[in-house]
Amino acid sequence: MRRALLVLKISIFVILALSLVFLYLQGRIAIVQDEQYLLGTYFRIKAQSRSYDQAQRAVRAAFAEAQRLATQFSRTPSEGEGTLGALNRRGAFESVKLSDDVLIVLEAARRYRMLSEGAFDHTIGKIVNLWGFTQDWDRSGVGRIPSPEELKPLVEEQREVFLDATAKTARLSSANVEVDLGGIAKGYIVDKVVEILKKHELDSGLVDAGGNIRVFNDRARRVLWFEDRRPFRIGVQHPRDEQKIIGVLEIWGDRALATSGDYQRCFFADALNNIFPCRYADEPDKIRYHHIIDPKTGQPARGLISATILAPTAMEADALSTAVFVLGEQKGLELIESLPNVECILVTDDGRIIVSSGLKDINFPTELR
Repeated sequence: MRRALLVLKISIFVILALSLVFLYLQGRIAIVQDEQYLLGTYFRIKAQSRSYDQAQRAVRAAFAEAQRLATQFSRTPSEGEGTLGALNRRGAFESVKLSDDVLIVLEAARRYRMLSEGAFDHTIGKIVNLWGFTQDWDRSGVGRIPSPEELKPLVEEQREVFLDATAKTARLSSANVEVDLGGIAKGYIVDKVVEILKKHELDSGLVDAGGNIRVFNDRARRVLWFEDRRPFRIGVQHPRDEQKIIGVLEIWGDRALATSGDYQRCFFADALNNIFPCRYADEPDKIRYHHIIDPKTGQPARGLISATILAPTAMEADALSTAVFVLGEQKGLELIESLPNVECILVTDDGRIIVSSGLKDINFPTELR
């Protein structure tokens, strides 16, 4: 009798143990991640689901969408290009039919141009080209310093993109205008990719396009009777040391983050204007030139070396990070404080770190270390 009771107890224990293991495995998350090179940067997608196959299908569909949009937003005029490339090739001479995506982003670019009083300007493609900052820029590459004679007519030009939303067409004001959506299109693509991931009913996901990041966490991970919900932890890059971060942001729910920095696409020049490849760290005997151009001067914007924006969408964060970098510390901070649900972390060229009012409680240093 005792032996039978002991066997029964052992059997019950084994069944309970196996049940607990089963429940634990049910709570585990399958993770699928992949990356591809698009629009001059790496797109990285991470999907979390209770089903590996579901996550894999979501990532494949997301990259298909990213590839489609990358073609539409390539600004290089060539045969077989998307509609942005066609606009830059023919737009000074005729109205060009646009895809829905390009039209949406051009309309948004116009709004951010007005909001930032011209600090964000999508019409400066020709100026950016003069500096050698092409769409396919590589950190090992170098640019050039254009002469005042080259810059003057492009800077003084009244550059416009005339949109007809009804006809879905656009025309450029002159041959001196080339549209560069590099400061907003990646954010738009990230948002569209997140839409695809959400349609697959994932638990959570992350999309990172060269520092244009959006995360979402729609369902808590359930383990046994727990709901294990954790924030995404995103490090903010140290602008002078690629091995360091200046701090970590904990992001809950669905949010986006973008950083514009003078270390992302840059080159150095010495006193004789000899050109040297880009580096994170400054070189005392050389001047850093970077791709974030002040539209009013045609020169790289000065004052800030990094501007990180936290916003509801990746497109908003992308455009505002460029605008704030050009506006500088005071005007940039004023713009962010005027916008709902938007925060910023700014690093000045003298090493100070400034955060907007909504981030005062985060544990960030006040200066670079």
